Amino acid sequence: MTRRRILGRFIRDLALACAVLTTGLMAGVFYAYAVSVNLGLAEQPDASYVATMNEINEKIQNPLFFPVFFGAVAFPVSALIAHLPHQRSGRLRLIFLGCALYFGGSFLVTVLANIPLNEELARVAADAPAGELARARAAYEGPWNFWNGVRGIFSAAASIVLIVACLLRKDPETW
Repeated sequence: MTRRRILGRFIRDLALACAVLTTGLMAGVFYAYAVSVNLGLAEQPDASYVATMNEINEKIQNPLFFPVFFGAVAFPVSALIAHLPHQRSGRLRLIFLGCALYFGGSFLVTVLANIPLNEELARVAADAPAGELARARAAYEGPWNFWNGVRGIFSAAASIVLIVACLLRKDPETW
């Protein structure tokens, strides 16, 4: 095997491994919200709920989160591009499916549903009148939790599909 082929295989495998890691980490974030954060917050009074969610939504925007959040889009696309020379491979089809699942069902849901909900909630002060806090929470909590579940399912599915792509046996003649 030539040096160029070895390097190409290494790049394809590394991009795919990073795709699995980042989509899996994002699935874990959404899962953690669903099974712990949201359940704990559900027990809080409206003022505490609004203040805590606003604080969480602000704090999650940090240099530890963003590389994984954006990497879960960039690495699957990188893996797809790296595998394009092998257009007839089942691995390429699975990577394409993983990209579509994550981008459409997780990233776009975050951008089009969860973030706008976060921005709307951020307009409500924790010391707002009780009625305003109750209305804001009612408009936010159910839809946000629903869309979080959707993106959790899609990111987990993307991660699983990408893991299957990793496990596909390669034909040494074509790789």
